[in-house]
Amino acid sequence: MQSKIITQAEFTERLCRLFAKGRISAYPRKRRDRHILLKSIVMSLKNRKDYTEAEINEAIKAWLAGMHEPRGLDYVALRRYLVDEGYVDRSRNGSRYWVMSPGPSAKWFEAKVDAVDVFKIVDEVKENFDKSRRKRGEVRQKILDSATELFARKGYEGASTREIAEAAGVAVPNIYYYYKDKQGLYQATLTESAVGLLELLKKVDDPSASLRDRFLALAKAKIKLAKKKNTAIELFTREWLDSGSPGLPPKLKSAMSQSIKFMEQMIAQAVQRGEIRPINPKLAVWYMFSLAFLQGSKFITKYLKTKELTDDEIEEYVDLIIKGLEKK
Repeated sequence: MQSKIITQAEFTERLCRLFAKGRISAYPRKRRDRHILLKSIVMSLKNRKDYTEAEINEAIKAWLAGMHEPRGLDYVALRRYLVDEGYVDRSRNGSRYWVMSPGPSAKWFEAKVDAVDVFKIVDEVKENFDKSRRKRGEVRQKILDSATELFARKGYEGASTREIAEAAGVAVPNIYYYYKDKQGLYQATLTESAVGLLELLKKVDDPSASLRDRFLALAKAKIKLAKKKNTAIELFTREWLDSGSPGLPPKLKSAMSQSIKFMEQMIAQAVQRGEIRPINPKLAVWYMFSLAFLQGSKFITKYLKTKELTDDEIEEYVDLIIKGLEKK
């Protein structure tokens, strides 16, 4: 049975779990955690010092800054909680605030808790936690990059998790730590490629430009991306062509759906401006995708292995695609 009194060890451990490991996003539901939070605020205040409302607001804001600005907490609500739980009292008109001594601290905490340097403890644990998280992110990216290359070269069935682990320089269990299974890893590689292409589409697009110029900007940007992530583009192409690949996860479906809608809007705007003949935007997008993102992607990624594509060659290729949409 858990002791009612919160020890120094428990106070430190739970405080770090709340504020140093990125878990808190709202006022805690557990009562012990709420008292630990409020106690840590009081420890940054001066006992028996009168505060104006503006001063206690600033003091709580300083505490929030010292705890790395946790999401879901604001100084107004925290001020109210301090009063409601008896850690702080105020005058009737709310013009003065002061810390209650001993207040709830004597009931909830052992005396040694007051010796804890709250900000120092949280800073140290957060720094170590962030380092560990960055390292995990690096390992995850190594796995993802190796998987992308092997899936693009051998296909879903041809690439084994053992090969991927060896290429990434990690043990096989590491793959299952970050991804549920091989299918989950495959879907993650596709999702990264699709999300990257969607972000690229939004970044380079200029709605005021002509359809040709908009599509040309996208084509050039995609080629630059292919130079950096050639295998990712090849893998994305394979997914479109290979009917035997695993089902698409919701995030990937969403990214692909958003890309299609974005392109449909481009077509609809071009029709409205009279740049191209009236055509169903959805059919036009699938026409452009079939040329640019299927045959085009396959051609471009292979072509980049031997030589650069010049701007004139890119423009010629885009004009071939746009030609089918021009007015007769």
